[in-house]
Amino acid sequence: MTLLSKEILNSNILHQPLPVHDEQSYETLELKKSNVGIEKIIFDQNHSVLWKHEGRGALIKDTSTAGFIADSRYDSWAKGAPKDGDYVNFGEAKIITEFNRSDWSEYNQISFEILASCKNMINPNVTVSFVNDGTIKIPDIYDREGYHVINLKGEDWHTYVLDLSNLPREAIMSMAIASGANGSYMNLPGKLSYQIRNIKLQKNNLISHAKGWKASSNELIYSHIGYQTTSEKKSILWSPKDQYADFQLIDVTTGKVVYDGKSILKKEIVGNYRIFDFTDFTNEGLFVLETAGLKTDPFTIMAFDKLYGDSIWRSLNFIYCERCGCPVSGIHGTCHEDVVATFENETITFNGGWHDAGDLSQQLIQSAELTLNIIEMSEQYRESDPMLSRRLLEEGEWGIDFILKTRLANGFHVTSAGITRWTDNHVGNMDDAQARIGNHAYDNFLLAGILAKIGNLLPDQHSLIEKITDVAQEDYEFAQTKFEISPYVHEPVFWEHTYNMSNSLFAATISWASSMLYQRTKIKKYADEATRFMDVMLDCQEVVGIDLFDGKKLQGMFYRDAGKKIFQHFNHQSRESMYAMALEGIIISQSKSKLVDDWKKSAVLLGSYYKYLKEFTQPYDMFPSGVYQMEEYQDQESFNRQHLLVGESAKEEYQIQLKNAVKIGQNLYIKRFPVWFSFRGNNAIILSAGRASAILGNLLQDQGLTDMAAGQLQWMVGKNPFNQSMVYGEGHNFAQQYTVSSGEMVGEMPVGMQTFGNEDEPYWPQFNNATYKEVWVGNAGKWMGLLSDLLKTEKRASK
Repeated sequence: MTLLSKEILNSNILHQPLPVHDEQSYETLELKKSNVGIEKIIFDQNHSVLWKHEGRGALIKDTSTAGFIADSRYDSWAKGAPKDGDYVNFGEAKIITEFNRSDWSEYNQISFEILASCKNMINPNVTVSFVNDGTIKIPDIYDREGYHVINLKGEDWHTYVLDLSNLPREAIMSMAIASGANGSYMNLPGKLSYQIRNIKLQKNNLISHAKGWKASSNELIYSHIGYQTTSEKKSILWSPKDQYADFQLIDVTTGKVVYDGKSILKKEIVGNYRIFDFTDFTNEGLFVLETAGLKTDPFTIMAFDKLYGDSIWRSLNFIYCERCGCPVSGIHGTCHEDVVATFENETITFNGGWHDAGDLSQQLIQSAELTLNIIEMSEQYRESDPMLSRRLLEEGEWGIDFILKTRLANGFHVTSAGITRWTDNHVGNMDDAQARIGNHAYDNFLLAGILAKIGNLLPDQHSLIEKITDVAQEDYEFAQTKFEISPYVHEPVFWEHTYNMSNSLFAATISWASSMLYQRTKIKKYADEATRFMDVMLDCQEVVGIDLFDGKKLQGMFYRDAGKKIFQHFNHQSRESMYAMALEGIIISQSKSKLVDDWKKSAVLLGSYYKYLKEFTQPYDMFPSGVYQMEEYQDQESFNRQHLLVGESAKEEYQIQLKNAVKIGQNLYIKRFPVWFSFRGNNAIILSAGRASAILGNLLQDQGLTDMAAGQLQWMVGKNPFNQSMVYGEGHNFAQQYTVSSGEMVGEMPVGMQTFGNEDEPYWPQFNNATYKEVWVGNAGKWMGLLSDLLKTEKRASK
């Protein structure tokens, strides 16, 4: 029995969190590798007098330490906070020390010791931040760069090391240590108390790598989890040296060489690298790849359902840890019973489902989509792993309960709440959070489709099937009535997860929801509506083709509407898979329609677009963001819907970002990463595009599309320029993420890889901050959704 299997059993099958092991974390491994050349103590023994205090609480200091103490909650909001307490905690305690444009360029890391002596706090943590007044200003205009959150260990002095090599630092003005007062465990009297000492600037002779496509020349880049038996299997080394021409696979169990191969040398603009391709090796087992003294850690080759089984348990652990309204052992007690909405003189408590991210906000649509993803995964493992399937089903039922709980009369739902604090659960006092209420056609269509598909997936005779089928039909009718009065009216609330909706995605969602209801009920009107809105969706697809510089025509991608002026993009939230889901739904449910060939042609075109995009991030498998036109920023309505919290320079930056992309035609560019500003991180984008590719691969029986889909998972578990896993506890070299509210959780996934400024190459510093390294429960759902489609493909191929 593996250690993970034992821990799953000890968790009472995931009714308490899995223990966090940080032995293979980025922080632990980097500390072991540290080779300090020169070192400078920033302060002498008396520098503690130069710290000053801001915000809540008070400064505490002696000759060698400085820190602060504060209460965990207050009976008033901090200065400048909104009067209704929307998306704020009870304030921040901070200590800050100033420098006079100090040049830290000679040093590439800083180390310090911190002591946490907190009481009744959930996840003691501090934010370390820097101000640089050099050529590149830190923090940036969105307050993303220059901040790093440390989830602290037990009540003792611990050393923490922070990599500064990618931080502009030639004119450092200040350094601060801060922590938010965001409530306490079950509202027990709480205290924040932190001290810092022995702050040292250091030069680590082992240079870290955090930006660009080119990885370290002495590390093999590969999927830490491993590879599916019959799929593409490749590793990468960024070195042209002939000594790496040959490679071997070694069976870990026997120690014997089981495969000899020749690497392929590639000479590209981004650099010279070698590809170690062992796709034709299909034996199952545990292996290492070795070449001229370099070798990987052990990885597995096996059938897909076994290969990713552990990752599903870990993802499920993360999802469970993010439960709202339910006590989670070791993290929080019953929570957010005073997040409320008022509707027709009634008060509704808006807790349940799952916390959205590193904060504690709640989104109905996010929890609903996650519910479907969990049920999809449960259905895939029903026969091969009944215990996992049943536990997934139980978690999915928690989500169904939340969807039903948030329904109000006549199509209204409680939809979202901005929360970043542990409230006291007492309704009627100042710290209550107000939830939003909406009645939007898009949300009701999407919810109807989700519930209908869940009804199609639940085990026969499940007690909820009839109930959610009725609700799905009701929500569909509410949506249709609203839509007929005001078609394609978009979500009006800035913070809702469907705010960036386009007409084409609206039509795709209606068609998909209609197909799901037709599968569930066999009522013909749903088939008719699926066809009607599929026509609308296809009117938004590029079918003629756009001439490119290389003589090819670019086809298959979707525009935001039938006017075909603005391409459909995603830069944070992503529902890119919905186009493929709509095509799959209608082709399967109406397989005898005379329009099937037209629908399949659309699927082929969309697949060809993904295949075209693949070439722009080689040798990696990460899906590029897609095709952009230079003039898109001039469309004010779509620009403002796609980009939240933008600065005054956003339109100018849009043009700069495209100029850093690959120009493929007249005013036409391929962006590897999205055009983005404040909200950054692309895991949702690549997972959603990956799911689209998996659906099309299964629908068209196209192995190339299937391999591309699996490549998104591999990118996230190590096959990226930084050799880091972005799934905590999966593989190795996984970094501490921005998870300030609940602490590190096994299986957590961040928003995703970002870029620096207006560049178009990967940037992944140790620094963590929202949004790029903020954990996001929706990505765990997208991970499961993509996996479920790949499992379907494997099952089809095995028949």
